[in-house]
Amino acid sequence: MVKRLVEQSIAELSGKIASGEVSAVEVVSKTIEQIKKLNKTINAFITVLERQAVEDAERLDKELRLGGRPRSMLHGIPVALKDIIYVRGVRCTAGSRILNSYVAEYDATVVKKLREAGAVIVGTNNLHEFASGVTGVNPHYGAVRNPWDTERIAGGSSSGSAAAVAACMVFASVGTDTSGSIRIPSALCGVVGFKPSYGRVSKFGVIPLSWSLDHVGPITRTVRDAAIMLKAMAGFDYSDDASVFVDVLDYPNMLERDMKNYRICYLRDILPHEPPSYIRKMLDRVFEKLNSIGVEVAEMGFKYSAEQIRGCWAPIRLGEAAAFHDEWYRTRPGDYGDDVRKMLERGRGFSVIDYVKAQRLRIEIRNELLKILDAYHAVVTPTTLIPAPKVGEEKISLDGEVIDIYTALTTATILFNITGVPAITIPAGLSGEKLPLGLQIASRPFDELTLLRLAYSLEREMGFSQRPLVS
Repeated sequence: MVKRLVEQSIAELSGKIASGEVSAVEVVSKTIEQIKKLNKTINAFITVLERQAVEDAERLDKELRLGGRPRSMLHGIPVALKDIIYVRGVRCTAGSRILNSYVAEYDATVVKKLREAGAVIVGTNNLHEFASGVTGVNPHYGAVRNPWDTERIAGGSSSGSAAAVAACMVFASVGTDTSGSIRIPSALCGVVGFKPSYGRVSKFGVIPLSWSLDHVGPITRTVRDAAIMLKAMAGFDYSDDASVFVDVLDYPNMLERDMKNYRICYLRDILPHEPPSYIRKMLDRVFEKLNSIGVEVAEMGFKYSAEQIRGCWAPIRLGEAAAFHDEWYRTRPGDYGDDVRKMLERGRGFSVIDYVKAQRLRIEIRNELLKILDAYHAVVTPTTLIPAPKVGEEKISLDGEVIDIYTALTTATILFNITGVPAITIPAGLSGEKLPLGLQIASRPFDELTLLRLAYSLEREMGFSQRPLVS
C-alpha cells in the first residue's frame, strides 16, 4: 500500500525534500490539513501556527532552489512542541488557566536548535495541566483522545504530542518527561518515545515541573526518526545549569550494528505486580527476537522495591513542584484543576528532611542500577503495566489488587527519571483489546547510541506496522 505523505517517516521524506521531489510547503500544507481534519476528534493541539509554518517552509524551499544544501535531515519537516516549551511570540499555556494568556518572550534552546536544523514548528500540543499527570485529561483544554480508541486516554503528560504523532498530524513532537511523561503516552499511542540522559538536551525555556527530574526528548513514529531528532536537539547549553558537555554523535547514520554478544537484563523486581498475561507474552516475544539476533537476555532482581523507588521519587517530584508553584498556589489556588491542586498540597506536606533523605536514597538507587549496567548493555521492562484506560477511569484491578491508574502507568518509568539514565519506549505488540503495548529499554548514562541501536534492531525484527483507527 502506498503511504500518504503524512504517514511517511522523517527519514523517508528528508531525501525527497532535498531532491525537490516534494517541497517543504507541500509537506507543511498536508500536515496542516491533517491537523484541521482530526484535531476536533483527538484534541492534540492547543495552538496551530499555520501562517508562520507556511512562511518558514517557503524560506526553506527557497534556500534549496538557490543551490543551498539541506540544513539537516529535518530540513522542511513539520514538528510540534508540547505547550510547555517557549516559542517567541507564541502563547505558552502549560495546559493551565494560570498561563492561558502568557506569550513567550524568547525561544527555548531546543526550539532554536530545531529551527537551525531546518525543522518547521507547526504548533503546540495539549498536555496534562502543568505536566502534572499521566492521563492527559485537562479541565481547561479538554481531554486528549487516543487515536486507537477515542474513548481512551492518550496518556500523559505529553498527551497531545504522542497522539498527534500517532494520528499522523505531525512527524515528530518534543515532549518532557519527569515521571514517564514522554514514554507513557508514546506506549499507549503506539509510537516511539525517547527520554535522553539527564543533561543531554537543554531544558532552558521549558516550564519546569521538577528541576532535578525533568528531561526533554522526542516522540516519533520510528527509532531512526528519534535518532534524527536527538542529533538536532542535543548539545551543551550554558543557559541550563543541568546541561552536560558530551559529544553529540551522528545517531541516525550509526544505527546499523551487529548486536551479537550484547547483554540485556530484564529487571522484573521493579514491578510491584506480576504483569498481565498479554504483557508477559509481549516480553517473551521480545526476548525470543533478541536471542535470534545474538543478544543474551537474563532476568534478575533489583535491590530496591517498587515501593522504595516510589518513596524516593515522591518527595523530590512533588516537593520541587510545590516549590515552583508556591506563589501561584498561595494566590490563585482556585485556578488549578482538582488533581493538580491536590498534588501541590501533597508536595507541600513533605519536610526538608524528607527531601534530603530522598536525595540520599536516590544516589544509592542510581549506584545500584549503574552496577547492573556495568554488567549489561541495557535493561528492559514493559513501559506500562496496562494499555490505555478509558477517559475518567481512576482505578484498575491488577494481579487481584485494585490500584490507581497513576501507579499502573508510572511504576516502570520513574526509576529512570531518578537515576537520569536514557530510556526509550517502542511499540511491541497489542493487548487483547487491540491497544498498543510498549517495551522500555534503558542504558548507561549518555550511551544513547547503544540504546538506539538496540531499539532499532528490535523495531526491524518485530515489524510493528499497525496503525490507529483515527489517522
